[in-house]
Amino acid sequence: MNQKALGMIETYGLVAAIEAADVALKTAAVELINYEIVKSGRIMIAIYGEVAAVQASVTAGAAAAAKINTVFSAHVIPRPLADPRLLIKHRDSEEGPLNPGDGSPDSGGNGPGPVSPEEYTEKEGINEGINNEALEEEGPGNIQSRAPENLGNSGMTVSDEQAQLPPGLEHLKSMSVEELRRLARRTEGIAIKGRQISRANKEKLIAEIVRAKKN
Repeated sequence: MNQKALGMIETYGLVAAIEAADVALKTAAVELINYEIVKSGRIMIAIYGEVAAVQASVTAGAAAAAKINTVFSAHVIPRPLADPRLLIKHRDSEEGPLNPGDGSPDSGGNGPGPVSPEEYTEKEGINEGINNEALEEEGPGNIQSRAPENLGNSGMTVSDEQAQLPPGLEHLKSMSVEELRRLARRTEGIAIKGRQISRANKEKLIAEIVRAKKN
């Protein structure tokens, strides 16, 4: 009976992870059973197969990924006691193409789910929103000194709408900018999308959320 092994490679960055997986699968007859974004750009791929094949694949995959970016670890667990599908969420081919996960549980709570285009935009917009957040943290005086931003043809400014929050939405004032951005992306009928949400400051986000809720 052939002995099985679980192999794992943890890299920094998606490109290095894809290179590691590609080389590992080309090196020997192994199966890519999972990928997961661990944190801060770290991505782990897991492969499964016979012990010798997994060892060769992990060695080759880690070496290839190291030419592109940092490889944090590469490890092989020969003859794992438990089925690796119990240790790591297994992604069957019928589930569709592999999409990078964000490390959060899926609807069933079993493991990382796919990242939507809006979630990718949110991550990309974190750095873009730093300047807006810095302005807001300077203090109320500096914020009030800035000219209010017009909201289309409604004739109402951001400050006006924020001052007239309807019942049930007063809590928006106490939310952080990032919380408001996440809420905006989940709000149906909101007028701003994608990078516009990433660049919007707190006043703009509250005003657009309120307007969408009214509609």
